[in-house]
Amino acid sequence: MKRRIAITLLILATPFILGLALTYEVIQVDFPSFMEDQPSVGYREGPRLGLPEGSIPITGVELPADGSLPENPVAPTPDSIARGAVLFEVHCAVCHGRQGLGDGPVAAYFKPPASDVANLTEERIINEPDGLIYMTITKGFQGMPALGPNLSPQQRWDVVNYLRTLQQKP
Repeated sequence: MKRRIAITLLILATPFILGLALTYEVIQVDFPSFMEDQPSVGYREGPRLGLPEGSIPITGVELPADGSLPENPVAPTPDSIARGAVLFEVHCAVCHGRQGLGDGPVAAYFKPPASDVANLTEERIINEPDGLIYMTITKGFQGMPALGPNLSPQQRWDVVNYLRTLQQKP
């Protein structure tokens, strides 16, 4: 009897789960998904040159009016770090890997492979202030999408706090 109920529930839940999995609005990452939104070359146009490596978008990164980086208002408590770990796993680990080494499952598909995905435990990133990491999460950087639309400021600071614990591991 219990097996019959379990099978019935599984059959009823399958379309619901598939519907959620195929919904585009679950996570709103700004990747081009329609041909008209993609940078295409028409048959009469010459090829467009890409942006120079390391260039800054014309809109720049939004900083406070005085140009300083924001200070981390969230204390690195165990709760904050635990929340950050969950958020890192959902939003960051797919590219940066579970330990932040830049070896996530998607990293191999970048061109050039993996070298563009930051190893978050490198000395240069360890030395970055919390505010710069927060702004990178908020606005994105080069191939990294902006996560500002998906994460609240509290959640972004939780990710920063968790990242600092990853950087302390040997």
